[in-house]
Amino acid sequence: MERMQEETIFVVDDDQGVLESFDAMLGDDYSVVMLHDGATALDLLRQRSPRLLFLDIKMPGMSGIEVLKVIRERQLGTEVVIVTALPQDSYEEMALEYGVYRYLRKPLDVDEIEGITRTILH
Repeated sequence: MERMQEETIFVVDDDQGVLESFDAMLGDDYSVVMLHDGATALDLLRQRSPRLLFLDIKMPGMSGIEVLKVIRERQLGTEVVIVTALPQDSYEEMALEYGVYRYLRKPLDVDEIEGITRTILH
């Protein structure tokens, strides 16, 4: 059974401050689901299919790259934007191989986040 994509945004990051920033940037205009780890995100992705997911790389348990790999294996069609503070270019290369929409380095730019969101959801 094929699931319809929702106009929902998932934000997956273990840093509560980052989650609060996304809520402040997008919460008034969009339905934003905040998740603290990759395993929880993948569990929820079995039930819901957001059009956009912002994903940190370095998290306890599953890394963002591991989550991204599973998302692509499941062929969910969700656009993924990596948001990370990690400086290694090797992570960016891996993320691009898995077809991320964008790869952003923290600190995040509000206008860039809002622009990406508008482009994908409208």
